[in-house]
Amino acid sequence: MIKQYCETNDVPADFIEVDTLQKAKALPCVFNNWAVFYDGRFRTVNLLDVAYLKRMLKK
Repeated sequence: MIKQYCETNDVPADFIEVDTLQKAKALPCVFNNWAVFYDGRFRTVNLLDVAYLKRMLKK
C-alpha cells in the first residue's frame, strides 16, 4: 500500500528486503523487522500507513 502511494504521488522511496545476515549487518541501525528512514534520518520501526506517511512528508 505504501509503495503504491509513493509511485502514484511521485514520492521517491526505496524498499529494501533484508533477507540475509550480511545485509542486516550492513544496515545503518540495529536491524528490526521494519525500519523507516526519511531525509537520511531514522524515523521509526513501526509499519507505516498512508496517513502517517503523509504527516511525515509534510514536516
